[in-house]
Amino acid sequence: MDPILDSFQREIFARTGISVPAGQAIELSLGPASHINAPLTNLAVEYQNREMIADQVMPVVKVPKRSDKYFQLAPETMFSVAKTQLSGNEGMPGRVAYGLDAPGNYSVVDQGLMDFVSLDDQLNADTPLDPMVTSLEVVQGFLGLAREVRVAGKAFNSANYGSNHEALGAPDRWDNPASDPVAKILAKMQAPLVEPDTMVISRLGWNALRTHPKVIQYVIGRAATKNGTTPLIPDQEMIAAAFGLKQILVGNAIYNSAVEGQTFAVSRVWGKSCALIRVESQPNARRTQTFGYTFRFGQIEVRSIWSELPGRAGGTYIKVTHADDEKIVGGGYVGYLLETIIS
Repeated sequence: MDPILDSFQREIFARTGISVPAGQAIELSLGPASHINAPLTNLAVEYQNREMIADQVMPVVKVPKRSDKYFQLAPETMFSVAKTQLSGNEGMPGRVAYGLDAPGNYSVVDQGLMDFVSLDDQLNADTPLDPMVTSLEVVQGFLGLAREVRVAGKAFNSANYGSNHEALGAPDRWDNPASDPVAKILAKMQAPLVEPDTMVISRLGWNALRTHPKVIQYVIGRAATKNGTTPLIPDQEMIAAAFGLKQILVGNAIYNSAVEGQTFAVSRVWGKSCALIRVESQPNARRTQTFGYTFRFGQIEVRSIWSELPGRAGGTYIKVTHADDEKIVGGGYVGYLLETIIS
């Protein structure tokens, strides 16, 4: 084999995470059929789009089976007042009374996309460009946006909150300076059985909230706070602290709502709603008080699949897959949904 061509082949294999021992022959037009690409898989797991908040709204929980049940205590368990007084020196403590609620269940759904990187693209890429990494980022971006849409559909679906939801009328909307979002938020935080610690809000709703005169007065109506001099416009940390929240998650993601082939139309994934929910990023296996989790079987996997058929000299398919079930766990017991918060 031509030594120059051989070095090219070895370089391409190295870029896809395959090590070919020195002295081992490489057949020209032949390549690995399929393998899990460890370096690209690690990159996919670490890849985060700054515009996406799905993993923070419904954290990922790894599960060993594609479908199974999970057990949960009845919602009122930790709120029942027990009789604790002992009678006499030999009185025996009473036993706590509690039971399991109806078990929940999950069943993951496979998700995946792929892209093709020709051998010519790999050989002709200039440093520091890496077509394989670029391909992965594009595919992962598509998968991430699809997941963002699914989670937004769960978090902003009133059916997942029982009776704990309200669509604001024009007088109460936060783009109306005469409304009072502070009073509304404080009141609705008390509605669930467990107080929320997270606000999930659309970008448009956040812009209206943080510039609302009542919010500015409530948060920065004094020269300084315990965190120092107040700014002209409060940020997420300041408003979260003012409402006693752990965090505020602002949904920035956009998507193309136009029919394929038509002019690009910008739409907001997170719409015009605000969810007040509880999020526990590290769940307790026996007890949790959280809005929802993403049950994930296995991990995000990246496969490199070589094929001679496409193009002049073949190339590599980059296939990214994962298996998830975005599941509502606490729902209305730990959350309240405000809809149409802006016009």
